[in-house]
Amino acid sequence: MGVSKRHHTVPKFYLNGFGSKDSADSTPQIGAAGRDGKRLVIPTTHATVRTNFYALSGHPDGADVFEKDLSQLEGDAANVIKKAVDGTWPLSREDREILGTFLTFQFLRGPDTRTSMDQTHGTVLSKVITQMGADGVRDTLSKAGKEVDDAVVARLLQQAAQPGGISMKTTPLGHIRHILELVPELLLYFVGRPWALVRFNRKKLLTCDTPVALVHNPELKDVFRGVGVGTAWGITVPLTREVGLLLSHPGPVFEEMAGKKAPEEVAGDIVAGRHDHNQPGSTKMAHLFNGHTIANARNWLFHHPDDADLIPDELPGPRDREVESEVISS
Repeated sequence: MGVSKRHHTVPKFYLNGFGSKDSADSTPQIGAAGRDGKRLVIPTTHATVRTNFYALSGHPDGADVFEKDLSQLEGDAANVIKKAVDGTWPLSREDREILGTFLTFQFLRGPDTRTSMDQTHGTVLSKVITQMGADGVRDTLSKAGKEVDDAVVARLLQQAAQPGGISMKTTPLGHIRHILELVPELLLYFVGRPWALVRFNRKKLLTCDTPVALVHNPELKDVFRGVGVGTAWGITVPLTREVGLLLSHPGPVFEEMAGKKAPEEVAGDIVAGRHDHNQPGSTKMAHLFNGHTIANARNWLFHHPDDADLIPDELPGPRDREVESEVISS
């Protein structure tokens, strides 16, 4: 079997849950709505594909070794999601951990994370260069054995002063290391929440190229920026066109159980899924899922071909900034 160069940043099996098939053996088709105004119907095999996105050139097990590892995790997660959709809920602890691990990887594996890394590194470097000034940049490069002329230094300072700062590009290796470092830290923020499986009959769900969305506390009207995995009021994940997963904040459970159980027991119960439940879908809940899916999309929204009316007539342009900061001027 050859080395795969076509890497899905959102798994095909997942996108199939929002697709339509003409026959049992046909490839599912999915509606794709771009934030740039494009409207398409495409096979799920073509959605969210990037060439060599996770490629590790020269790896002894092949450049697509990480893509293969992801495929194994996706296969396990696909089985768990099918169980949940078919009626098995709450999940066993093992299945819950598989799905939680998949969601954590999905949260970190996309182009949005790589862009965030690019922009964070570029912003930090730009600030350092701006604060160092021409003499500092020249001396630092000289100590590193790199002699540069005044034109190069001036160009670096000019780039650092631009709104976007110096452009950086994270390698697949750098991104993968970032994922593997963060998954153990972030996993608890996924499995350490009560999970609600929300089933919709009349209402339908969308998904997007970044389907794991953080929900800010609705009581904090002016706070949306800066919401993180740990502080989010909830995390929405549309699992299929008709089933959504809501990971809610554990705070209310700890408050309810205060004085009845020790905090570590409560935490263990949550991780074990003892506070997970089924929840009927509603118009309000559909708006919660679809609204956050639309807001969280970077470039593409995806939907069942019959659900095109769920896409607003006007969408904001492609989201290409992940890090907002100001460059410090000298």
